[in-house]
Amino acid sequence: SFHVLDEAERSLHDALCVLSQTVIDSRVLLGGGWPEMVMAKDVDELARKTPGKKSLAMEAFSRALQAIPTIIADNAGLDSAELIAQLRAEHHKERSTAGIDVLSGAVGDMEKLGISEAFKVKQAVL
Repeated sequence: SFHVLDEAERSLHDALCVLSQTVIDSRVLLGGGWPEMVMAKDVDELARKTPGKKSLAMEAFSRALQAIPTIIADNAGLDSAELIAQLRAEHHKERSTAGIDVLSGAVGDMEKLGISEAFKVKQAVL
């Protein structure tokens, strides 16, 4: 149907845009929700040190960041609650490179798996 073709065209267009932006700015980050988990952890730690209502806003921002890896897991048909809990635990270890490996359906090492995304795209999302 036309709907499927439109969606395929949109997906191809998005992929080409990411590629063209990566050629312009070749910086990449680990993927699989890794950047959001790193940021969420740092925001949470800062929120704990912040007095007053500001800390509530910071905690809400941390939860919003964690929505991205949750969506990655959900879109892959995985148990997002379990994976996010595992991912959070991994990110409390020193210098974690953990993210969601949608192919294995588990938390994996994004660096070893070679899963990355364009810095420019992540910057635009934030």
